[in-house]
Amino acid sequence: MSSDYPTGSATSHFPGLSEIKRSNARYLFAISVLSTGSAERVTTGEVQKYLDVTPASVTEMLAKLDERGFVDYEKYRGVRLTDNSEELASRIAWRFCVVTSFFDSVLDTALEDRTAFDIGFTLPEKGVYRLQERVNTPCLETCPESRRSDAACLV
Repeated sequence: MSSDYPTGSATSHFPGLSEIKRSNARYLFAISVLSTGSAERVTTGEVQKYLDVTPASVTEMLAKLDERGFVDYEKYRGVRLTDNSEELASRIAWRFCVVTSFFDSVLDTALEDRTAFDIGFTLPEKGVYRLQERVNTPCLETCPESRRSDAACLV
């Protein structure tokens, strides 16, 4: 059965969104949001504050993500996404943007970031596209589409 919706472009040797754990995706999303507009590394303290987790949890997860090739993590220097994981983080951010925009503009309901993330991560890609079809508002700053040069960026 063919789909009218595009699919992610993750390479065959690198996991796609459906192949990673939600906790991994949360960290990739946080690093992506925190590093927007900056080539610098994100500190573990910034990640810890953004996700509201313990410093030990951040250190442990970043070490695991580094081992799997999702991030480049250096103790005391911080973390940044790898080239492979930037596309994955971009897909995660896009899902978050669509869900947040849908609830805000269509349902007139503000969601907490964690709830919007969980819904976006859980929904099948086709479901996210269905929400996107009903949204007619500008992208959020966290959305990779908001970085486009044209001013008519819509989710």
